Amino acid sequence: MTAPRAREWPLEAALLLAGIALAAVTIRSGVAHHDEGLMLAWAGRVADGQWLYRDIWSNYPPGQALLDALLVKIFGPSLLAWRVARVLIGALAAVLAFRLVRTRGAGKATGALAWLGVAGALAWPLTAGPNASALLLAFAALLAAPGSLTRAAVIAGLAGAFRFEVGAAAALGIVLLAPQPRVALRAVAVAATTTLAVMLPFLVVAPGDVLDQTLGFAGIASLQRTALPFDPAGIGLDPNKLLEFWFPALLLVGAAVVLTWIVVRRPARLNVLAVPLVAVGVAYLVSRPDEFHLVPLAPALAVVAVTGAVTVGARGWRVALLLVAGIIAVHGVDRQAGLLLHPPALAAVPGGVGDGVRMPAAEARALSRLIARVRALTPDGEPVLVAPPRYDRVRVGDPLLNVLLRRPNPSRYDVIQPGVVTTADVQREIAVDLVRTRTPVVVRWLGADARRVEENGSGRSSGVYLLDRAIAHDYRQFARYGDWLVLVRR
Repeated sequence: MTAPRAREWPLEAALLLAGIALAAVTIRSGVAHHDEGLMLAWAGRVADGQWLYRDIWSNYPPGQALLDALLVKIFGPSLLAWRVARVLIGALAAVLAFRLVRTRGAGKATGALAWLGVAGALAWPLTAGPNASALLLAFAALLAAPGSLTRAAVIAGLAGAFRFEVGAAAALGIVLLAPQPRVALRAVAVAATTTLAVMLPFLVVAPGDVLDQTLGFAGIASLQRTALPFDPAGIGLDPNKLLEFWFPALLLVGAAVVLTWIVVRRPARLNVLAVPLVAVGVAYLVSRPDEFHLVPLAPALAVVAVTGAVTVGARGWRVALLLVAGIIAVHGVDRQAGLLLHPPALAAVPGGVGDGVRMPAAEARALSRLIARVRALTPDGEPVLVAPPRYDRVRVGDPLLNVLLRRPNPSRYDVIQPGVVTTADVQREIAVDLVRTRTPVVVRWLGADARRVEENGSGRSSGVYLLDRAIAHDYRQFARYGDWLVLVRR
């Protein structure tokens, strides 16, 4: 084993800057109406003094919402501030990956391969969720483990405050180094206690809601599962498109290669600390194999593959493992290069919180007119409900619109997902909120993402029409702007 020396700090600083540059290619490109809107909506509400789980329905641990709320407190509502933070988080995680494999004997070239795999995987897509933050902390925990299991366990516990399963995987990885079962149990207890300490204020305020929304969400997550795509019809022979299409399957094949290496070669425990992260990543990707579920598998797999390649003696295994890491690195670079060389036609996001972020031009024009109209209809502080096309069958919503309008949601449900807002209890609660707050405007988002029907639970009607009927009874159509239909109270 060789440890990085002090003279590598300049190299790591250069890698940090390169990781920032790689991710910054897309820092101002595009918006995610559901995922980005959800995190920004939660952040704004937390910054205004609302409590997660009691006042805000959330299926995530509180870490990312608290971090984003801090950004809102410092910079105000902004689509750019979280992206800058996310770019830094991804670049830091890539540097930690480089340091991890260097401690296991990787040379600078193979270490750079692990760095590029992680940097590319975290650069595209630049998502607003908690995965990257949790992965950064998980890598930090694994890096700290050989020196201090207790310190590593605390960091793993902090990762769990962003994603429970990622924190648990980091904790499992570090206990592989425990010399005795008693030491392993103590490390697990430290990690669990750290996560619990972050959760404790919310458990005191709304214990039932915390457990129902976070742990209970596992019972309905299957409603949005999709199958692994195997039919590349319409893609043609473009290697870039084919790589993008097959990448989820290639990641699963890479995970199988790593698992086979472990079973056959039985590597030292220090070389497989990140394997629990790979296992979590596989489960996460299989649940919904799209570009938004590539993390944490792709970064963790890059680290394990490079670690295996530099510690295994057999040439065949070394080539196979380096190929796994190489495919991950090529995919990340290819996606960013494509967006840099062939940028889409975009226009500035209207509403005053875009800070230079851009979106499709036609969508921006429609949104500009919509924001002006809705703001004219609703004084500051008046709520606006942003609804899906229908509530008995939902796929995703547009909580970003509340952020752009600078108008609050009258209900605690920014989440628009099957099994949540498709139920009678939740629809009844939202209908009561509309009456209680005298909400003057409802905006239905009719975008293609909202209307797409998938072959899973989101594509089936729940048979609950309470809220749609209440809206039809109390509101009338007023105007339509692109994908948004404005309804005003009768």
